[in-house]
Amino acid sequence: MNKLRAIIVDDSSFSVALIKNILEKKNIEVVDTAMTVNDAVLIAKQHKPDLITMDVTLLDGDGIECTKLIRNEKVESKVIIISSMKDDEIIKMAKNAGVSGYLQKPIDEVEFHTLLDRLFAGDELYEVLRNHFKAAFEESFYTNIKRIIGGKVEIRSISEDLVLRESLGVSVAIGFNGRHSGRMLMDMKYETLECIFKKICLNENYTREDVLAFFSEIGNIIAGNGASLLNGLNRGLGIRVAPPTVFGGKDVMMSLGEFENESIEIGTKYGDIFLNIGFKKGDETWM
Repeated sequence: MNKLRAIIVDDSSFSVALIKNILEKKNIEVVDTAMTVNDAVLIAKQHKPDLITMDVTLLDGDGIECTKLIRNEKVESKVIIISSMKDDEIIKMAKNAGVSGYLQKPIDEVEFHTLLDRLFAGDELYEVLRNHFKAAFEESFYTNIKRIIGGKVEIRSISEDLVLRESLGVSVAIGFNGRHSGRMLMDMKYETLECIFKKICLNENYTREDVLAFFSEIGNIIAGNGASLLNGLNRGLGIRVAPPTVFGGKDVMMSLGEFENESIEIGTKYGDIFLNIGFKKGDETWM
């Protein structure tokens, strides 16, 4: 990330030294420090830094009220609360005050750096995502389908730029939340899904709902494994998997164009399975 400027607001000289050391490891310049609400507001107005780290308990007040005062002065710095106190009520008040992140003491350096990446390295993280998401989901897709089905499976990339695609019969959609958002679509004929279900479950007494629930679980596994591979490249991506949604029917069209996306297909003895993965650049939101 580019050279950033920060101020540290904390009434503990030990905490100030620790936070300063962590920030400097990320090439962030600490331009000033404060121990009181009054001093914090003054130096925030003076420096207008990229980042303010804020303790909740200060010598003359609290950090959440201090953040509100800084916001009233039209200072747009990102504020990270760093405090020994952390509960749902404090986090709610911090969000309402315009805080961008919350860390609890003792500070975990890796967690701190991850939060900084999420707040300030959005473009760099998106490039990591763009360069690697296809390979990550291709690996997850192939590995899990091969493990489930066994035998010969053939993976194929689909090179054409797809905006709309007619469903083969039944689809599962899974969203991704994190520094950047996305979604995964997996699609196949119902007959293909049913054959896979019967191979795994070995049960003739099943319903359509059982088959669709099985499909939902397959999608969840592939999405979760792919997200984990990407998070392993950079924790700042913070990709989390949303609950699956299964849908199907005749003449259903799937919209693919709202994301920068890639498509992959696997051929199996039961039929083809289609996968589309897409992401788009996210805003700088609370992490």
